[in-house]
Amino acid sequence: MIKIKWLGTILCLVGIGLTSFNVYPINIVLSLIGSVLWTFAGWAQKDTPLFLVELVAVIFYIAGIIALFY
Repeated sequence: MIKIKWLGTILCLVGIGLTSFNVYPINIVLSLIGSVLWTFAGWAQKDTPLFLVELVAVIFYIAGIIALFY
C-alpha cells in the first residue's frame, strides 16, 4: 500500500507542477492517475474522507478530459 500512496503522491505533485506552468492536457492525465491511486488507498484503508475527496477529484478530472474532446 505504501508504494501505491507514494506513486499517487508523486503523480499528483507532478500534475500540480505541470498545471502551474500550464502544461495541458498531460497535467490532468497525471493528476487523474494519482487521484485514482489515492482513491484506491482511501477505500482500502476504509478512510472515508480521503476516499470521498479523491473520488470527487477523479470525477472532475474525467469531466475535464471529456470536455477536452468535445
